[in-house]
Amino acid sequence: MKNSSFWRIATAIFAVGSILYTTTSSSRSRQQSKERHEAGQEGSEYEYDVPVEYQNVFEKNMIVPAGWSFGIVWSTVYSGLAALMVHQALRSQEYNPRYQKALPWWWTSWTLNALFGRFFSQNDPQSIIISDLVTKFNLPAALALHQSLEIGKTDVPAPEKYLRIPVSLYAGWLTAATVVGTPNTLLTVNAWEPDEERDEPISAGILAATAAVGYLIARRLNDPWYMLPFVAGFGGIATRQLKKEPVVGWTGAILASAYAGLLAYWLPKGKFHAYDRLIVHDTEAEVLADPVETWEPHRAAIARERMKPIEAEGLD
Repeated sequence: MKNSSFWRIATAIFAVGSILYTTTSSSRSRQQSKERHEAGQEGSEYEYDVPVEYQNVFEKNMIVPAGWSFGIVWSTVYSGLAALMVHQALRSQEYNPRYQKALPWWWTSWTLNALFGRFFSQNDPQSIIISDLVTKFNLPAALALHQSLEIGKTDVPAPEKYLRIPVSLYAGWLTAATVVGTPNTLLTVNAWEPDEERDEPISAGILAATAAVGYLIARRLNDPWYMLPFVAGFGGIATRQLKKEPVVGWTGAILASAYAGLLAYWLPKGKFHAYDRLIVHDTEAEVLADPVETWEPHRAAIARERMKPIEAEGLD
């Protein structure tokens, strides 16, 4: 079915607007944070370019990664998703069924992304809670996008094959962010009283559980790329906590190394098991990935049909 050019182009424009809005909002909060730090105001240590309220909570949350991991992941994800948005808007993709199925989820996800940018740049406790909730709502939308684009199910031709990768990174990072944001909310509403002796092993346990769940989800999605943002997350926690909270820091370092080892094996393959389908030439030409099991009976039937005229002539 044809996908209206109006909606494809409108989606691309809306996506770019959402990215620009979130980025500029973050830039303003970074500038404000720098000014407060230079003025010697709140915040015992300048680790993140975020509003003071976020800075204070991040200092108490042992599983928040170092600032560099946020910069690397978000710049990669946003750049890749912008390229995908341009591709889906091209006239050549008007009959692409995967882009058509993804359309409502794009609008949902980009709306939530803009809301996150709005509240992540505000310096008040309520915004911390709301931004965490927005992230949690955005995770199912990102996973729905992943499924709509048939990542891990269908092998598609380039460039779509490579432009889908940022969606995998997006879903993986939002999964990690959902875990990290939960202590932020609990600390903000005073439901979690910081206790370094108790929190260090608990935080290490949360990281280990997150790693296990992340790997299981990646296997379920048949998508090793989903795991890649976890390396940045675990690595960011390691570089931040190795000296301050060694148990948490070393747990992050070990998990980052374990994930890197797994990805060194699985990323070149691009999948954990064979795809259900292979799409060749264009978006409407589809064949099953396992031709021997599925197509041989059909080929045999076609051959029998073709032999009937010959057999009839022989009988004559």
